[in-house]
Amino acid sequence: MDRRRLWTWAAAVVAVIAAAAVAAAAAAAAGQEKRLLVGMTLVPGAASTGAVCLDGSPPAYHLHRGSGAGARGWLLQFEGGGWCNDAPSCTQRAGTRRGSTRLMSKLEVFSGVLGNDPARNPDFYNWNRVKLRYCDGGSFAGDSEFRNGSSVIYMRGQRIWDAIIADLLTKGLAKADKVLLSGCSAGGLATFFHCDDLGELLGGAATVKCMSDAGFFLDV
Repeated sequence: MDRRRLWTWAAAVVAVIAAAAVAAAAAAAAGQEKRLLVGMTLVPGAASTGAVCLDGSPPAYHLHRGSGAGARGWLLQFEGGGWCNDAPSCTQRAGTRRGSTRLMSKLEVFSGVLGNDPARNPDFYNWNRVKLRYCDGGSFAGDSEFRNGSSVIYMRGQRIWDAIIADLLTKGLAKADKVLLSGCSAGGLATFFHCDDLGELLGGAATVKCMSDAGFFLDV
């Protein structure tokens, strides 16, 4: 191969690589532009029923409304995040985003099964999709509190679940025809805890399915 042909070949390779890089950058930018950010909803009146996070802040969720054929479908996803196991660990957790909605991000990116891209989420993109924020340290279960002088730590996971579902029922969940309850890790355990409960709350009017992702802990 003479020098001129070699340089022509090298220039062509560089042009192809550059075009690929530009295309990748454009695709990444397009992906960022399509990010779905969903705002937080604090459950109104929850504190009056004792449904509060470890630090006493109100429980919360993020809801993106469904549309069209998916308007009566609901996907509820428990947030995961481990547990606290005693008063000291729950006290420590109360001062983090895992124990207080005051410290949580107020906008959440909805992706995967929560996303609204039909190409990436063909089954649920147009359903009502809800992320239940995790702040009780006990997989949305339990109903107790710990007092130490003037400080109080609330373990009110069951009340938080009840309050969030009661609020969602007024926003269309009561008229659902299909519901998928899901969660990962600590949220997967919560899925086991509340699967039958949700079916009973809806009174058999909806088909309720549950998917626990990595939520079965034989050792505990």
